Amino acid sequence: MESIQDLTPEIQKRISDFEHFLSREGLKRPEVKFTGAILTSMLKEHHVHLTVLARGLEERISPKKTWERLSRHISKDVLHEQLIGSNIKKNSAKIRKMRYCVIDLSDVQKSEAEDMEGISRVRDGSKKSGNDKAVIGNGYHWLNGVMVDGVEILSVYSELYSLDHEGKEHTSENSKILGITDRIHAVHEDVIFVLDRGGDRSKLINPMIRDGKFFVIRGDDKRSLKLHTDSGKATNIEVIASRTKTPYTFRSERNGELFNIGIRRVYLGKESLWLVVSRRQREKNALSWYLTRVPGSRKAVMETAMEAYGLRWRVEEYHRQIKQDYKLEQICLRKYSAIKNMCAIVMLAASFCARLPRNLVIKLLVSTNQLPRKRLRDIPNYPYYMITAAVARAMELAVKRRPKPLRVRKRDYLQLNLNLCEV
Repeated sequence: MESIQDLTPEIQKRISDFEHFLSREGLKRPEVKFTGAILTSMLKEHHVHLTVLARGLEERISPKKTWERLSRHISKDVLHEQLIGSNIKKNSAKIRKMRYCVIDLSDVQKSEAEDMEGISRVRDGSKKSGNDKAVIGNGYHWLNGVMVDGVEILSVYSELYSLDHEGKEHTSENSKILGITDRIHAVHEDVIFVLDRGGDRSKLINPMIRDGKFFVIRGDDKRSLKLHTDSGKATNIEVIASRTKTPYTFRSERNGELFNIGIRRVYLGKESLWLVVSRRQREKNALSWYLTRVPGSRKAVMETAMEAYGLRWRVEEYHRQIKQDYKLEQICLRKYSAIKNMCAIVMLAASFCARLPRNLVIKLLVSTNQLPRKRLRDIPNYPYYMITAAVARAMELAVKRRPKPLRVRKRDYLQLNLNLCEV
């Protein structure tokens, strides 16, 4: 069986291949070299501090000199846009094989930060006050787009941003979300975008309908819809959902939970949409509803909507993993461009681990003793915590071989090599 030392060159080769891809995409040689170096160190160290990443490179110069070089490159403008675009193009074949793109907004809290450029007031999604109100603190908005299916997840977009900083350029959250849909739809025309109730906005739904995009959006209880195309009256979506019959049964693949589901046609202005309604069987009043525009029969549309929203939880697991494994909330860079670039590099590290072939992943997990009971069937549905730990262990064992002395190399060049064979 192959040892972990035998698998380390496989990972190094894939990083080198990605560097060559960036060169073909038009990035300058110093930027390519910087991206490959910091990606290698991030996979090894699982950190976003430049000092930690500089020490992780173990270069034959002082860590201070390495840190200075990394600091110069991390602050370059528009680098994050180039890295995101290159990541999507690199994974275009895999994107086309996956059916859903989950888009979700999170936050990165920096409660003690004062000198970070663009710091603004954002809602802390992990905390609530005593009166059940949102907790507001210093930080950045964090927008992510991930491709998901029943087995895999692939990060395709990740951005830290401040609306206070970018609002001067008329940038909004809606424009950023639509930007993700435009990028992915250009690669995969049949992709289905999945959003939580925060995506139930006319400024998002109407452009997606106009561009022919498919979506599944959990409806907001303040939304009103028409029941007939020529009706002048709009009815609250919760009232429509409560009156919708749910004769079909759907079983969640995630936890086996049973839902009663139903469907009916509704109209947003003149646009025709499906409203899928679900009732959780174990709770009497657990009613949910989803606005969707996907092709197929009524039953196929219901199953697609339930499957799509059931997979939305994957992006929450992704958020938790990135904050835990790569310590994203410990980011401490002063320049706004450096903050955005570091977030893009974290996305590259997560995407790199998700892109590893399954046979190599199994060898890594076995060689690094990551399996809980040393059995392949114990690999969980979300194995990326284990994969990133295995990759880090492999990168720890990656050492640069010392070059041969010049006198030895000269002697090797002067040797006569003969191809001898038996007679």
